Amino acid sequence: MDLELLQFRAKIIQSIRSFFIRNGYLETDTPALSPDLIPETCLEVFKTQYLVPWSEKRQDLYLVPSPEIYMKKLIARHKVSVFQISKCYRNVESVGRTHNPEFTMLEYYTMNADYRDSLTITENLFSSILSELKLEQVEGVSLPFERITMDEAFLKTAGFRLSDCPEPEQLAEKAAGFGLETDDSYGWDDLYEMIFVHKVEPNLAQITKKPLFLMDYPKKVPCLAQDSAGSPDCKERWELYINGIELANCYSEETDPQKVKEYFEREGGLKCKDAVVPHRVDGNYWKMFNGFPRCSGVAMGVDRLVMCLAGKKSIDSVLPFKIDVMD
Repeated sequence: MDLELLQFRAKIIQSIRSFFIRNGYLETDTPALSPDLIPETCLEVFKTQYLVPWSEKRQDLYLVPSPEIYMKKLIARHKVSVFQISKCYRNVESVGRTHNPEFTMLEYYTMNADYRDSLTITENLFSSILSELKLEQVEGVSLPFERITMDEAFLKTAGFRLSDCPEPEQLAEKAAGFGLETDDSYGWDDLYEMIFVHKVEPNLAQITKKPLFLMDYPKKVPCLAQDSAGSPDCKERWELYINGIELANCYSEETDPQKVKEYFEREGGLKCKDAVVPHRVDGNYWKMFNGFPRCSGVAMGVDRLVMCLAGKKSIDSVLPFKIDVMD
């Protein structure tokens, strides 16, 4: 990375930090190593070991794919709005235009807020960065952002409403129509993901030239977001896309301890069974959600943000150092 881009990246990170401090968020600094993680079957992790001095004992530790596991512990204890800019790590992902095994994450949680409140906060964050850095006419970045439901996105890009296909067989038929190969082992969420990745996501940039909040994800895709009050088949979740690239993920955070427990048991079981790199899951993590405050959390890829604001096509160009890994 040349000096000009390095300075540009630093100014964006400084602007992010200033925005959240100015708005009363507490900056946190949580560990990168953890003895257990939140189970997420959609990603793989890095495993390492702590070697006990003068002993043959070893303890498995994992590089965090997100600071969420520790930030939520602070929220449960102190009930304050928090943010963090930190390094995160994800394994078994293709290295390329938008991926790197080590990346910089911005994560922020707002108390007494839901995912719709986070829409406004995120737009305000962009407005602040654009103003402070005097950025004008950045391709694909202009306010206000567009909003569209997942149901509408499927209709506009794949020609059918997701809500009209509640059964796996119906989605399998749609997938076959797009030339996608499936078999009887594919569940509804697998088929949804396949069609989304191959048919919907690549065409989101055709819907609008503005940043796009893709809202109200299907309830059948498990995550720690609250069920939608207005749409019983949906979760209160959005993702932000700029120029067709996913930049951020947001939830109205699940606060029901029983639902968190069920998620950990279900996803933890799948993680132990199917993961390339299995990891430990804290069976008592759900207990801290007794009295957990109403809040909304957003996770944003800083490298992708810098890439978009710099008008670049690959995160390689905005990383201070690129990790050389085998293809």
